[in-house]
Amino acid sequence: MIAGYIAEQPKVIARCLAAARAFRLPWPADRFRAVVLVGSGSSFNALQTVRPCFVAARRGPVLVFEPQDFVAELPSGVLNGALVVVLSQSGASATSVAALEASRAAGLPSLAVTAAAQSPLALGAEHVLAMPIGDEPVGPKTKGFLGSLAALVALAESLGAPVSPPITPQTVSAFIAPARDAAEALAAELGEVDSIVVAGRRAHHGIALEASLKIAEMAGIPTAAFPTEELLHGRLHGVTARSVVLMICRGSEEVAEAEGVRAVMARHGCRVITVSPSGRDWPRVPAGPEAPWDTLALAIPFQWLAVALAEARGLRPEAMRYGALSRDLAIKVQHPP
Repeated sequence: MIAGYIAEQPKVIARCLAAARAFRLPWPADRFRAVVLVGSGSSFNALQTVRPCFVAARRGPVLVFEPQDFVAELPSGVLNGALVVVLSQSGASATSVAALEASRAAGLPSLAVTAAAQSPLALGAEHVLAMPIGDEPVGPKTKGFLGSLAALVALAESLGAPVSPPITPQTVSAFIAPARDAAEALAAELGEVDSIVVAGRRAHHGIALEASLKIAEMAGIPTAAFPTEELLHGRLHGVTARSVVLMICRGSEEVAEAEGVRAVMARHGCRVITVSPSGRDWPRVPAGPEAPWDTLALAIPFQWLAVALAEARGLRPEAMRYGALSRDLAIKVQHPP
């Protein structure tokens, strides 16, 4: 099931990019003094990934909030003048619905971005950017994540960010099979892994967050994700000889940094893997597209890695270890409020 969703992603990205570029903001872009991006789970990770695109729009500070933190800071007034974008792929995140309601009550220009046009989030919004992702009735979102990235990149462009380089379904499709091969080869080496740590800078921190989430959801393996600098300030003391650290890199300086970390940790019997098409380690897929689309090329191998690790443990990736935790923890809205 999830393998099929991963394979659909080239067309999903194209659809979401086209829909978002056709969308017209109901406010003039020069009205905003800041941009506030609100979401949880995979949606939060997507927002963190595209934050540099919104920074490039030069509409003031760009802040990424989890919904409850956003609501807590609203009364301070420091967010006045900001555009508020609330992303929920399912449109059913209870706290995201509450954040949109609070934003509208505060009089802030508020935009809901969702793949579910009849969801609680969409029904509670005045303005909606609908993402044509298609059906994805599983907890671990894959095409929902990459579809969100495409839509958000286009939204940032509408605020003034430079237009991104062309991206086609064929370009993305070129990564699907090689990424799966790379993931299955790495999973075969990680049969005894006790934890997986993923790190990256700026946009790649968002990919690290998503990678760690997908591996935990599908394979039930303890994971963590950090900005690269945070990883280097003490977090490596928590890894063991059975752990693996994956450092996402962009450019020769970051690759060299990761190679240095690998050399240091190898002296302690710990494994560090450089994740970059230009690195010598993983995933060694075809040369990636330019930023911001390089994030797509890096996300796909991690999606396959989560699937491969789950299957190696006799798990169904879409089932997740503890089943309907979203329902049991009451983090989803079951009916429109």
